[in-house]
Amino acid sequence: MRMSEHCGIIYGLKPGDHQAGAVGDSVLMESYRTISFLIQFATLTGDAVLSIYSGATDGTKTTQETFNYRLADQVQGNTAADGYAAWSTSSALTLTAATYQNKLLIVEVDAQALTDGQPWVTLDFSAAADALNAAVVAVLHDGRYHAHDMPGALV
Repeated sequence: MRMSEHCGIIYGLKPGDHQAGAVGDSVLMESYRTISFLIQFATLTGDAVLSIYSGATDGTKTTQETFNYRLADQVQGNTAADGYAAWSTSSALTLTAATYQNKLLIVEVDAQALTDGQPWVTLDFSAAADALNAAVVAVLHDGRYHAHDMPGALV
């Protein structure tokens, strides 16, 4: 089974220095059960804050939602970089450079846990970091669709 045949895959935030803050594409969750954001950090200085918002329409950040996350045990290139810490929850995750730099962070949001009437999800990095080089890929999970009939999530 190929992941791309059973999951929606979205280019969520282009690689770059997002120290001035960054907002990812809003994703419509009404046809999906879960979204996983794969956040690849490179250079990170300062303490940016990661939040996930829900809203009633595309681009609207109405309610700060609680999300699940886990961080790679080691930096990219180390043999233990494919191991992860236990799952934790947050609604405003401080991204301390010493902890997150050069690691992969997995963030997951369950569509059923979103505020009622707010099916759009938006990832948001605060402007608190001096440097925040990162890229984001989002993976939508459901199981009901195949790539050829998957509903759009960026509508």
